[in-house]
Amino acid sequence: MTITAPVLKDRAVLCGWIAGVTVFAILLWSLTFNFRAAHLMRSTNRVLAAMEDGRVLSAPLSRPAAGHISLGGWYHLAGTNAFFAVFTIMHNGILVTCGAEISAEGKVVEVIPLGNLARSVMDRIPQGLIQVYVRRIETSAEKQMRER
Repeated sequence: MTITAPVLKDRAVLCGWIAGVTVFAILLWSLTFNFRAAHLMRSTNRVLAAMEDGRVLSAPLSRPAAGHISLGGWYHLAGTNAFFAVFTIMHNGILVTCGAEISAEGKVVEVIPLGNLARSVMDRIPQGLIQVYVRRIETSAEKQMRER
């Protein structure tokens, strides 16, 4: 069974489109980091203010923290040497948005549910699942401290 030239050309065009879309998506994701980080910071500050929490995020970290963490971001806490990580926990098909205050030593001080849904679901999330995310954040924080 031989493959004809038009079949090869069609496959090459399809592969070219897939490669082009992939490169475009990668560029879009990486070049919009500052915009996404600033938007997430403003949203988180509004939620913290609505909760009457005294914490304020001042600036995103210049580079994302090393390691694996759910979609989110890392920020400096205003007036402290601490950090704040905004992340999501997946539980029973629900994305629960949380924040974690991280001390200057790289340890999670507190996990804070961000938003009404997160507050209502947080007590049903097993502590073991939360500890998995806490360990992942602390590992990333330790790597971030070593790189500084």
